[in-house]
Amino acid sequence: MSAVTLSPARPASPALGMRLRRFVERVRWTPAPRFEGSPARRLAYVGYLVGSMVAWVLVGLGVSALLGALLS
Repeated sequence: MSAVTLSPARPASPALGMRLRRFVERVRWTPAPRFEGSPARRLAYVGYLVGSMVAWVLVGLGVSALLGALLS
């Protein structure tokens, strides 16, 4: 049997790189919330700020752990 006659086992999905690119573009161009307006908008701003701080701390810890593992 030739490889040309075989059908793919699963349908082709968008490549991981393309999905990652779409996610990065969405994050890059989505405006950040502002601390003005209704209490709901202020709460969204606080959530965005706290989430951003937690994400950057986790990235820093991950990079530190990776460097520590590489150096020891």
